Amino acid sequence: MKNKFDWYLNPSKDELDKAWKDGILTVDTNVLLDLYRYHEGTRNSLIQSLQKFEGKKWLSHQAATEFFRNRTKVIVSSEKAFKQAQDETEKLSASLETAVTQLKGNRIIPTALAGELENAVKPAISQAQAKISEAKENYPKFLQDDPILNQLLSIFDGAVGEDFPDADKKKVEEQAEQRKKDKIPPGYLDDGKDEDRPYGDYFLWLQVIEHAKAQGCPVILVTSERKEDWWEKISGKTTGPRPELLKEARQISGQRVLIYQTERFLEHALQRFKQPVNETAIEEIRAVSAWRSEFEAAVKLQEQSVIEATTLKNTGTLSVELRRSVRNFTVSGHLEPNMHNVPQLSVRLIKAPDSLPMHRLGAGTGTIHDFNIHIICGEPGVLLPVGSYVFAYEASCGTPSADVAAETAPEI
Repeated sequence: MKNKFDWYLNPSKDELDKAWKDGILTVDTNVLLDLYRYHEGTRNSLIQSLQKFEGKKWLSHQAATEFFRNRTKVIVSSEKAFKQAQDETEKLSASLETAVTQLKGNRIIPTALAGELENAVKPAISQAQAKISEAKENYPKFLQDDPILNQLLSIFDGAVGEDFPDADKKKVEEQAEQRKKDKIPPGYLDDGKDEDRPYGDYFLWLQVIEHAKAQGCPVILVTSERKEDWWEKISGKTTGPRPELLKEARQISGQRVLIYQTERFLEHALQRFKQPVNETAIEEIRAVSAWRSEFEAAVKLQEQSVIEATTLKNTGTLSVELRRSVRNFTVSGHLEPNMHNVPQLSVRLIKAPDSLPMHRLGAGTGTIHDFNIHIICGEPGVLLPVGSYVFAYEASCGTPSADVAAETAPEI
C-alpha cells in the first residue's frame, strides 16, 4: 500500500536527507524575481541558502526565460514604489494642512487644538518623508549594477534546462490547453496572460519532472505560488501541495518531488545548516507573496491590440479587467519588434467604468521590449471601481504625436 500511494505520505527522514544532500534544487520564476522586492537581509539569507544546498542546482528553461523577460519590469516597478510612497505622504501633509485650517476656523472647539494636532502629526510626516528619501537613495541601482543577477548566474552556471524540442511544442501546448479546460493542476488558474504565459506553470512543471526522470534523483521545487492549482486548501487552510501533482511526479519521473513555498524552504534550509531561523526574513517573504497573489488576482490583461509596430514607433491599446476594487494598479505591455532604443512613452485612458473617480495616469519603460502603465485613484480613501479599462499608448524613439502627447499629463 505504501509503495502504491507513497505520494499521499509524508517523506521519511531518509527520503528528506537524500533529497537535500543528493537531490536537485530548482526554483520557479517568482522566487528569483522576488529577490528584487526584498530587503537586503532577506535577499541575502535566501541566496545564501540556495548557494549552500548540498546537492545539484538546476533551473528550468521556462523559469529562466520568464525571469529574463520580467526582470527589468520588476526592477522598474520596485523603484516606482518610492515615488508612490512619497506621493502618499505628500497627500497626508496636504490633508493635515486642510484639517488644521478648518479647525482654526471652528470657534466652538478650543483654539489650541489645531496647533496641538499640527505639532503632533507634522513631525511624524516629515520623519516618514526623510526615511523614504533615505531608503530611495540607498536602494541599489540594479539596472546599472546587479549583484543579484551575478549571484544567480553563478548559482545556475551551466545548469539551465533546454526548451521543448520544436517538434514537440505544439503537442505540449495542446496538452496544456486541455489540462486548463479540465482544471488539472498546475496552471489552470493562470488567466489573462499572453504568448505562452497561460501555460507557463505547466511548462515549468513538465520540465521539472522530466528532468527528475532523466537524472534519476529526487527534486526540491521552491515556489512563491499561493494559488489553489498548486496547493490543497481545506476550510481556508493550506495543507500541502496538490496530491495530483505529487502523484504525477512519481508516475512520470519515478522520483520524489518535494514542493516548498519559499519561506518554508528558507526555514528548513537554515535548520539543516544549523543557523538561527530568520523570522524577519520569513515574515517578509510571506508578505511579498501575499501582496503579489492579491495583485495578480485583481487585474487581468484581456488584450493588447497593436496599431503600428516598427523599431521607431509602436502604438496600440491595452484592455484590462479590474476584478476587485483597488487603490491603484499597473498593467504591462510588450514592444515587438524591439525598439531602436529606450522609447518615450505616452498614454491616455480611453475607456473606464462610469463611476471612475479622479485619478492619475503614469507610464514608464526602461527597456526596448516592454512598458508599464499605472493608474492611481486621486481621492483619499476611494478605490478604483471594478470593470473594463482601455489604455491607448504610444512608444516612440522620436517625438510623440500631438493627439497622444496631449494626454501625457496626469489626469485629475
